[in-house]
Amino acid sequence: MIKNTIFSTFVIAGFVALACCNASAGASTDANVNSPLGTNLSSVVDWSTEWVFVDVFKMSRTWTSQRDGSGWGQGGALDLDPNGWVKSLRPGQSADALMLWRGNESGSPGKYLVLYDGEGTLRFSGSATVENTAPGRIVLNVNPKNHDEGLVLKIVSTNPSNYIRNIRVIRPGFEATYQNQIFHPLFLDRIRKFKVLRFMNWQKITDSPLIDWSDRTTPDTYTQTGSSGVALEYMIDLANMLNADPWFNMPHQASDDFVRRFAYMVKERLNPNLKVYIEYSNEIWNGQFQQSRYAAQQGLALGLSNKSSEAQLRFQSRRSLEIFNIWENVFGSTDRLVRVLATQAANPWTTTTVLDWNNAKLKTDAVAIAPYFCGIAGRGDVKGILAMTAEQLLDYCSNEITTRVKEWMNSQHTAISSRGLDMIAYEGGQHLAGVSANQNNQQLTDLFISANRHPRMKDLYATYLNQWKASGGEMFVNFISVNAFGKIGSWGSLEYQDQDPATAPKYRALMEYIAADPVHGHP
Repeated sequence: MIKNTIFSTFVIAGFVALACCNASAGASTDANVNSPLGTNLSSVVDWSTEWVFVDVFKMSRTWTSQRDGSGWGQGGALDLDPNGWVKSLRPGQSADALMLWRGNESGSPGKYLVLYDGEGTLRFSGSATVENTAPGRIVLNVNPKNHDEGLVLKIVSTNPSNYIRNIRVIRPGFEATYQNQIFHPLFLDRIRKFKVLRFMNWQKITDSPLIDWSDRTTPDTYTQTGSSGVALEYMIDLANMLNADPWFNMPHQASDDFVRRFAYMVKERLNPNLKVYIEYSNEIWNGQFQQSRYAAQQGLALGLSNKSSEAQLRFQSRRSLEIFNIWENVFGSTDRLVRVLATQAANPWTTTTVLDWNNAKLKTDAVAIAPYFCGIAGRGDVKGILAMTAEQLLDYCSNEITTRVKEWMNSQHTAISSRGLDMIAYEGGQHLAGVSANQNNQQLTDLFISANRHPRMKDLYATYLNQWKASGGEMFVNFISVNAFGKIGSWGSLEYQDQDPATAPKYRALMEYIAADPVHGHP
């Protein structure tokens, strides 16, 4: 079982250098002490509506190489230093970095300060106009005309002996504080009541290319949006700042050395009063992902089963336990670890298979499922769904929570608790999203968005979370924090960072549940 621990509400002075944040940044170290909920954070991308960093260049798109007279992105290979800064350009070549693509649609116009080291020429397009310039310092007036207009920074020339580097694009009002307060205070405020932060999206775990520690992103990497995800240092800093337990996913191809170095950094930097949730990859059971196919191939090659689906789950058990053992060796015990095996909510067989293989249940603390509701609405023949009003669709979803989803939760809890483990949720919430060709059905998208914005969605979440508790579920990690609604789903509990919470029914439901159902002591 997951161990009970009473968490301290302070960070031991001198243990971790929290230069990134301070109390004035809008977070409270005791706001989530008794919170029964966590949240997945949205991906760090240039089009995000979540304002993670006050330096928006950390969320810039990776360089797009351009060449005069050629098509978009046809500039050829760029000459980059180890941190990704452009060292030199060939004649006619330039390098573009895109920022704030949709990230300003809710506001935040104003004067952005561009700072950089080195010598060269920068140009700007999109929603930005240059107000004044000086060596290493440019003031931009950023005022997007529509949500599809962002900011483009272009390096058109650079001195190879002193190339442009250390570019920072600071949001209005943060010039004096950005070095010590890297996280946007409103970002911190909106997530401060969640006890667990799952970093799966920040790590870009799905289809992750990471194998070796040397290939990871660091705080010195020019952007945090690359295929290796966000620097671990920033994830640890955020967890420390908010007194939140981090949930880390180990890349499916990661070497033992990678896992060990990851664990050592967490041990050295994380507030010792915090737990660490550890999971191997993400949704190994889900055949649409590369990590699932990889696990199946490995399992078959190792002779774990002659059935692909069973082989992949048994390999998940095998590799998970190897990872758990590395973390246990690094930490010296499992007291601060929550060792997680994740399975398919609708299929208890996936749970019993991963737990019973070589008695994996004996070295596991919790099984995590993702009991989404109303996912079926976006699949197959949707004519019946399209005939519904938003109210009727919400009735449909409400019924599913109390029937189909309730059955999933109860069946899973029986399988999990009978093996002495806790049932938690790695993801969950509504799943009103078109699948495959249905993603491009605008009528369906509009209906799903309308349902997500409907005041009644708050009531559905309340029913859903109460059902989770009644079924024996423990820590529930919502999916996701802040994300714009669209054809690939209406996932965000908030649609944009500065949305008035009173207009966000899902976010209101989460906050009210935290206030009404506190836990005393945490896993």
